Amino acid sequence: MLAPDGRGRFDAPAVLQSWPGIVHGGGLVAILDAVTRALGARDEPRVIEGRLTSSVPVATALELEGSARAGSAVVTILQNGQTLTSASVRPSAASAAATPPEGKLEDGTALPMSDDCLACGARNPLGLQQALRFDEAGVWARLVPRGPWRLDAARAHAALAPVLLDEVAWWLGALMMREGGLTNRIQVTFHASPLPATGPLLAAGRFADVTPVDRHRTFWRTACALFDEGGRVLAEAAIVFRGGPEWSARQIPYFKARTDGATFARMFPGYV
Repeated sequence: MLAPDGRGRFDAPAVLQSWPGIVHGGGLVAILDAVTRALGARDEPRVIEGRLTSSVPVATALELEGSARAGSAVVTILQNGQTLTSASVRPSAASAAATPPEGKLEDGTALPMSDDCLACGARNPLGLQQALRFDEAGVWARLVPRGPWRLDAARAHAALAPVLLDEVAWWLGALMMREGGLTNRIQVTFHASPLPATGPLLAAGRFADVTPVDRHRTFWRTACALFDEGGRVLAEAAIVFRGGPEWSARQIPYFKARTDGATFARMFPGYV
């Protein structure tokens, strides 16, 4: 939490990780969103923009700085004076643009889960413990929020949106590029606050909306959204995925060991 002078300390426990040793990108943005409450930001329709300049390690004491101006707030995580991640939060009056995916979502192929990831870790006690699915059109996840993500019987914690949407967006980028990678930028627009905890929620994105950012096709912009069971848009995300062989060398063997041969060949044909 921030002190009155806008300074504080950041020390994330291991349950907030994605890959071992680093904080989950969506979880990181969710934490910084919550920190801006100390700067006067309100839990209302808003836009969060996160810049994940470098990976943020878990179980490490880091510096936290924040400031507010004209209705917006900015929070930065630093290590030895070097910026690792920053996020800005501002009110939003934008109308939702996303539409629910067409067709039946009971089919599709399951993507591999991990052990400890905040979103897809099967044994993370705090996590969503959520398996994702994909087909030729896109990636999605359908869930009812677990106990740790509920504020009460009717409301879910706002952190659910960036965590789950980052996971969907990561897989959209990885499957489009057919490489491992990391989230580089993340923007989440909340259209509803708080999130509902009753009924299944759906997070989904389309491969048709994944586009290259640079001519080398190292960065890919993905889009996805969170819907309630009636198809109302709760939150939208635009996320930049940065991929390449340097990340694949670490990540692809992990997925290969947890995926049947036919599915893995569809996901990462260059690594069969």
